[in-house]
Amino acid sequence: MHTSIDIDLLRAFLAVADGGSFTAGARSLNRTQSAVSMQIKRLEDLMGGQLFDRRMRRPKLTRQGEMLASYARRMIALNDETLMRVRNETAYGMVRIGINEDYAVRLLPDLLSRFALTHPNVAIEMEMGFRSSLMDRLGTVFDIVLAIQPDGAGNGEVIRRGRAVWVGSQRHAAQSEEVLPLALHPAECQFRQAALAALDRAKRKWRIAYVSQSLAALEAVVATGAAIMVTNLQTLPKGLVALSARDGLPALPTFETALHRAPRNGSSAVAALARFLGDELKDGSA
Repeated sequence: MHTSIDIDLLRAFLAVADGGSFTAGARSLNRTQSAVSMQIKRLEDLMGGQLFDRRMRRPKLTRQGEMLASYARRMIALNDETLMRVRNETAYGMVRIGINEDYAVRLLPDLLSRFALTHPNVAIEMEMGFRSSLMDRLGTVFDIVLAIQPDGAGNGEVIRRGRAVWVGSQRHAAQSEEVLPLALHPAECQFRQAALAALDRAKRKWRIAYVSQSLAALEAVVATGAAIMVTNLQTLPKGLVALSARDGLPALPTFETALHRAPRNGSSAVAALARFLGDELKDGSA
């Protein structure tokens, strides 16, 4: 009986093998560790044996895993080359994209570098901002807007769901603060609005200590322990820690990320980038 191997399973397998752990592999794929573990289990069932020796602190490839790794690299390369040659040969032109800053800084650099390899004739112009200002210019300035919106907003192509999270420095004991110092974006930021509403419902005293349009500036302030902030759990910055009810903080709402395309721009370049981002950021990859 003939059986097909899912390329996504091979990608997960190599991510763990190359990363040295299931955690590192999941992070490189922007997926949860449990999702990657399930993919590896499916692949092991298909191969009829264990691919990793899990008795060690860092999973090591078994003999069967070493054999598969060589084939997996060749199969993935051939798959990607086939898609590039057949699907994207006619994609060319400029694509203007508006995007939230955390995605632009944390997720897009790696994705766009991979997109450029398979779409060398597509140029990308990117601008960061908040959803309201980005959506107002969809169709005039932007061909694509990738933005966070309230869960269940019901517009655009929803490609992933997540939640906002309180973030602080390990040096900051939020539970001991009588009046919680906050580092926040300006008023149009959805996370700011959600954070203040949650604190008010919990009757937790707060003060806005820092305001900046720049995500990097807020993170730098929070890293000193002078304040806490709210961000996307999926783009949690290194060096900072997620805070929770154990730190005396109220729960924050879930949200969704949606891809919006200008209705009258049907260029091959826009279609190619929209399809690529939708595939790479969709739920299940997150």
